[in-house]
Amino acid sequence: MKLPSLFRLRTAALLALATLAGAAGAQQPAKLRFALDWVFQGPQAPFLVPHQNGCYQKAGLDVTTDRGYGSGDTVVKVGAGAYDVGFADINAMVEYNAKQTRPEDRLIAFFMVYDGAALSIITRKDTGVAKPADLVGKTIAAPPGDASRRLFPALAKANGFDASAVKWMNVAPELRETMLARKQADAISGAAFTGYMGARAVGVPKDELVVMRFPQFGSTLYGSALVTKRAFAASHGPALTALAQCVAEGIVTSIRQPASAIEALYQRDKLINREVEQERLQLSLDWSIVTPWTRANGLGGVDPARLGRSMQEVAAALEIPAPDPAEVFTAQYLPPADRRAVPK
Repeated sequence: MKLPSLFRLRTAALLALATLAGAAGAQQPAKLRFALDWVFQGPQAPFLVPHQNGCYQKAGLDVTTDRGYGSGDTVVKVGAGAYDVGFADINAMVEYNAKQTRPEDRLIAFFMVYDGAALSIITRKDTGVAKPADLVGKTIAAPPGDASRRLFPALAKANGFDASAVKWMNVAPELRETMLARKQADAISGAAFTGYMGARAVGVPKDELVVMRFPQFGSTLYGSALVTKRAFAASHGPALTALAQCVAEGIVTSIRQPASAIEALYQRDKLINREVEQERLQLSLDWSIVTPWTRANGLGGVDPARLGRSMQEVAAALEIPAPDPAEVFTAQYLPPADRRAVPK
């Protein structure tokens, strides 16, 4: 009698172990398609660090990270479902949402990366422009869809002058810095660190450049964030939190060990100039990511009162209805505060 009972017990135990093993094997990594805002350069390095150090894998994620073609393009692709998550300008996301008639088609930001918007106007010292109001009567070169150009009315309002008092010259993105260097334009608009490094690359001396970043001159606008569709967020909350945690760790690594972040970038694009991209990365950290607010409150979140004011600025500049801030950003998927603290 004892032998059959022992046999049954062992058989049951083996079946239980097999079931557990099967269940463990069935838990496949969560796949996420992630689109960046631009080409692989220094500011994009923090998003590549989690691939290099294994954070995504340890978090149970299978992330595919692709270069971007501008924030406007990224939000459209996330909205269309081509990508699950995007890194894009939150203001471009707000404009996209304003065009969607169905709530389920709209996007929402869940991790703010650029607490200080990268929007800027860049000029030369010989133009005599030292502050935004000095741009009155000047000519600014930029592509028609450039975010800094389209949101220029917010900068003008914050500095007490009429945005229509400047002249705009339409140029291709690749010619913008050249126009400034050849003195065919008084200024250009664009992402601060991209335009600054681009102007230097085409021959404008470092000490001759004046970079007027929107956050320096009274604008409350936020910058780029991780964005996704509302429906995707509702059904993939744990994956978004895990992604945000790895991005936060990637930013912290970039702050503490920028050379390590650039190595992750180099592994993706062997043609980069390490020195140039490390400087570009450092500018993005200094100008947009590490701010007094993020030092006090950590990475990823927003100040609700400021976000409300920011949405009013965006609405006025783009001539769209001001959205409810709760429909623009959610803190629901943020990692714990101690996991996204800015290192001292």
